[in-house]
Amino acid sequence: MDTESLDATNAGKGGLFGRHSYGRYGAREGIWRLLDEFQQTGVQVTFFMVPDDAQRHLHIVDAVLKQGHEIAVRGKVKAEAGGPSTLEFLEQDRDRLQQITGHRPVGWRAANGLVTEQTLPALADLGYVYDSSAQDDDVPYVMQGPSGSTLVELPVFDYLTDATFYTHRHTDVRVRKAWAEEADAQYCAGGYINLTLHTRGDVGSSRLPRVQAVGDFIRAMIRRPGVAFYRAADLASAWKETSASTEAFPTCRAPQI
Repeated sequence: MDTESLDATNAGKGGLFGRHSYGRYGAREGIWRLLDEFQQTGVQVTFFMVPDDAQRHLHIVDAVLKQGHEIAVRGKVKAEAGGPSTLEFLEQDRDRLQQITGHRPVGWRAANGLVTEQTLPALADLGYVYDSSAQDDDVPYVMQGPSGSTLVELPVFDYLTDATFYTHRHTDVRVRKAWAEEADAQYCAGGYINLTLHTRGDVGSSRLPRVQAVGDFIRAMIRRPGVAFYRAADLASAWKETSASTEAFPTCRAPQI
């Protein structure tokens, strides 16, 4: 879910609000269609929300929670990466979303997919259970730091993200074909799918034909024997409990100048 936050950033100092109203479309129309589709199919999902957006749309937060969906943090790493302000920022987002929803969020996703070497250990130390920002594996994995704190990574994949296609004005027919092919391959391999959807009216799945594509994809997966649906928090907890090994948090090579 992103409503005004991204639009405000894109509008810049000129305040060109009218040029960037796709987020408002998602809040006014799109998210309700997605919620209806999830309710009809009986699946529970995870909504990653920027705390500012959640605060402005408390009725959306209420509707999401009433259906049993999870709300996690959608945040950004500040420019002064690794400094005190970055760690404070991560903690502030967690606390703000807890105040808004009444539940402490256990998941985090980078709004732009960018993290620093210090981000993931900081999330673990702050009590987050999982991150879902990386694209470095086909299945989840567990990281552990010297302090003993752990963090589950739930990898994403561009080919299973709606914005990858809709940013370039591909049709929902092409999206259906791509998702179906990927689902077939993952199903045969015993893999996992982290389907990433946006509520926006431009690059998201909230327009009428696009919502139908989402619903049809879910129904097709429901019909497959052995398929299970998880909120991100539930999958991360299950993976952590059954994982036989952990790995160190990733490090970043020093830039070569």
